[in-house]
Amino acid sequence: MRRVLTSVAAAAAVTVTATVTGASQAQAAPVARVTATAADASQASAPAVLPKGFLLNEAKVNGPRRRWEHLKLTDSLKKPLEVNPCGRRAARDGRSASRTFTYVAETVYRGEQVVLYPSEQDAKAAMRSVRADLAECAARGRGANRHSYRWKSTGIGDEALRIGGFFFENRSRTVVVRRGSAVAVYVRTGLVTKSLPVSQFRPLIKDARTMAAKLCGLPGVCRR
Repeated sequence: MRRVLTSVAAAAAVTVTATVTGASQAQAAPVARVTATAADASQASAPAVLPKGFLLNEAKVNGPRRRWEHLKLTDSLKKPLEVNPCGRRAARDGRSASRTFTYVAETVYRGEQVVLYPSEQDAKAAMRSVRADLAECAARGRGANRHSYRWKSTGIGDEALRIGGFFFENRSRTVVVRRGSAVAVYVRTGLVTKSLPVSQFRPLIKDARTMAAKLCGLPGVCRR
């Protein structure tokens, strides 16, 4: 009989312990859910970043160069877009992240730039600003200081332009593309005619198309 009572008491103790443990777990579950929700929110609001080596030309900065070649890489948020017909000194477009690669050698200039914005609407606004600047500063200056720009829409990403810049001693070709909440710019000096044939922009279009696809691999850039 004593053994039976002892077994019953032990069983009751186990039942009480299980009940208390279950209640404790039930109380902890909402806390766990709140913690997970907070973590998700924190992750969603984390500032956008560009991974190291993300630009197509980024590795060239640490490669060999001749003494007349100047290569630079910067993450400055104030650096204007590489398509800058009005010569603005600083960017004020609310960007989240930016990286710019530039190559300069005598009369040769090449640039690659990727800019991330907080939202797709902000990136669209940046593209509208590019178009507005092109219209406002399409032709300026006199004599040796005169410059002019021409542009056409191009079928890359969500929206894109190919742009020809015409200067006294040089010309430039630029492709700017938006993909989701990001904008990428590719620019090179070199021959370009006023009709802006696609054939003169092929290397830039290829890079812009590659980057447009690559941008969708970044969290939050292409929300479909």
